[in-house]
Parts: sequence; C-alpha cells; structure tokens
Amino acid sequence: MNNEKNKKIWLKKCEETLRMGGRSEVTIKNYRYAIIRFLNRYDEKTNISKLTIDDLIKYFKKDFIDKGLSGATYNINLAAVRFFYLICFDRSISKVLLPNSKLRKRFPKIVTKELFLKIINNEDNLEHKCWLLLSFCCGLRISEVATIKIEDIYSEEHKLRILGKGNKERFTILPNIVIKFLRLFYKKKGYTHKKGFLFISQNTNNHICERTIGNYFSSLKKEYNLPPEITEHSLRHSFATYFLMNGGDLLVLKSIMGHKSLNSTSIYVHLSQNFNNIKGINYDK
Repeated sequence: MNNEKNKKIWLKKCEETLRMGGRSEVTIKNYRYAIIRFLNRYDEKTNISKLTIDDLIKYFKKDFIDKGLSGATYNINLAAVRFFYLICFDRSISKVLLPNSKLRKRFPKIVTKELFLKIINNEDNLEHKCWLLLSFCCGLRISEVATIKIEDIYSEEHKLRILGKGNKERFTILPNIVIKFLRLFYKKKGYTHKKGFLFISQNTNNHICERTIGNYFSSLKKEYNLPPEITEHSLRHSFATYFLMNGGDLLVLKSIMGHKSLNSTSIYVHLSQNFNNIKGINYDK
C-alpha cells in the first residue's frame, strides 16, 4: 500500500472534516502535525488501516510514555489518531485499551506586575509592546493577538471584539494604555484603512503567524532568565488573576476569557486570594 500517495488524501479529508465542525485553525494544525507524526512512523509496506490496537499501544508507549512526554502531548496526539481512524477508515479506537492520560491540574503561573512593567519599559519595538499589552491587559491568547482586526477595536467603548476558540465571539476590556500604543502602532505603520488585520506578515500579506509571537516570547525568557513554567500564556493567566484581585466579578471574567465552563475560570479565585488579609483568624493568639 502506497502510504505516501494516500497521505495527502487522508490529511485533506481530516482537515476538511475539522473545518466543517467549526474547529479552530490551531486545533487543525495540531491534529495535522500529530497525524503526520504518526504516519511517518511507518514505512511504505505498512497497511495503516490494518494496524492492531496492540500496534497503536506500542506506538504511544514507545514514542510518548517511554520518552517521558507530558500527558497533554500524549492526549492531543491520541485524539488526533482516534480522529484519523474514525474519519478515514470508519474505525473506533478502544478508550479502555488505549485510555487518555489523567492530567494533574496545576495552578497556572503568573507574571508579576513589577516584572511586566520592567519588560514593557525595556521593550523598544512598538509592535512587541502591543503584543505584550494585549496579552497582559486584555487577556488574549497568542492566536487572538495575531488575528486582531482593526474594525474590532472599539476605543470609544474601551472594548475589543475577539474571535476565539471554536470561532466564538466575545468582548474583552480595552484599557487606555493599550489604546494608546495601538494608536501609535497604527500611525507608525502609516495605515489609512479601517478594516483588516492589525499585525500583518511581511511574507504573506496576511496576519502574522502565532509562531512569530511565540518566538519573541522565547527570546524574552532567555533575556530575563524566566523559569520554564512561565510562557506567553502566563500573561493571560496574569490578567485573569489581577482582574479578580481588583474586585472583578467571576462571571464577567468567564465571559471575557471565553471559557465554556465556570470551572475553568474558578481556578483564578485561588490565585487571587490574599491570605495575609483573611479575616476571622488572629495569628497573634
């Protein structure tokens, strides 16, 4: 069986089905990468459709478990392979024999205001400043920063319209400091149009790639010697934590963050608690 010949057909079918289901481009990209990784594991003589459950268990054990990769990495690759077999061969993979990894929930890491101010004040690149401010002050994901459109910036109302995961629209707050630098960036770029992406890729004339923002933050981690658990997404976690610390409402935060469940938002309640100010306990007695 010529796997190379069929690979493009399989990938196209999976991608089209994901788009029909309204899945985000990030999800499609992750599934595509995982499926390619799986297919490249086998040679031309292998009949992919006939691989047994034992073959799949061996693949995930050797390539993920034995290598000590994270449960999240294992789960996304397993989900992609399950989807691949269901769509391309109408075959379900047993969740009993090949289960998901139960992830241990950890509190997200945040960036302190002091550190953020140090980074933003030392940053000379205006576009980079905008990326940082949108993440820390508005709670945006990398993909959302990359795809901001000019017409979705409501400076008069101090709000920003976002097209998030699953193509779901939401609004987030837009502080004065963010408006200031977005305007400076718009003016510096010499824009005259009122519609279209704000951050444009020089190579494609489309919006910038998420990887561009991710690579920039990786360089910041080296420059400031940040711990491994601090990522660009930590800026979004910081926004949510400080929102609650300053008296923000949990349900409002759920809407701003674009969470499906309040459980996803409630984790920030723990991060925002100040145990030095808990009433009812006298530590001096």
